[in-house]
Amino acid sequence: MAAAALWWSQLPTLRPGAAARDFVAASGPMRLELGTLAELTLAPGSRLQFLHWRPDEALFRLERGKLTARVAPPPAVQAGFFQVDTALGRVIDQGCKYELSVNENDTYVFVTEGAVTFAFPQRTVFVPAGASTNVTSRGPSTPVFLTSSPELRKAVHYFDDLSAKGDHPTRTPGAAAIVKACREPSDSLPLWHLLRDEDPALRELAEQALIELVGPPEDAGKVKDETWDPEVWLAFLRLRAWSTAR
Repeated sequence: MAAAALWWSQLPTLRPGAAARDFVAASGPMRLELGTLAELTLAPGSRLQFLHWRPDEALFRLERGKLTARVAPPPAVQAGFFQVDTALGRVIDQGCKYELSVNENDTYVFVTEGAVTFAFPQRTVFVPAGASTNVTSRGPSTPVFLTSSPELRKAVHYFDDLSAKGDHPTRTPGAAAIVKACREPSDSLPLWHLLRDEDPALRELAEQALIELVGPPEDAGKVKDETWDPEVWLAFLRLRAWSTAR
């Protein structure tokens, strides 16, 4: 018991303005703390760089391995304050707890509480609790919940593959396959991502599917003549459709 107490007392604790440094979890897990704001646990064999802690941002980089991050929700920590870079993009917290793993070929993010965004040069995706995204050199996959049906997963993978290949003429059938596979309120997660597509026809298709699946945003009105803003939909879906999908 005394040895355990000593080990916990020697946990690395970072502070604002601290110098950059590396952390390597060699034979066992390693826990790092940012005061009461955030906590990270590195799996054995993982390597993490601490880059800086500024008033508006704490930035790390996971070089290899796996970590679990727990970040206090707003107002204790401003959304976007805690960020972790990888070779394929950046995980940005929205008040959350999540798992992040990095290997030679891809990056995987699974959120257990709250939400994160994953920023890739050409695309940013929103990952709420209970959902995941897999990132390759082509970018992040459209997030889906772990409870999603095999049919929806297959349709999302098909659409993502078409998008990555730049096969625009067949993206509409790909999006239609997603719409067809959406049966539960939580299936609206890939539909919401279609709302942010560059193709207006796909945005219209997605919004109509959302209205049929979960109804329109309540008491929000329309901010445009033809469509609701994706941010209006986001707040509505997080409360109405995604809160029970964990």
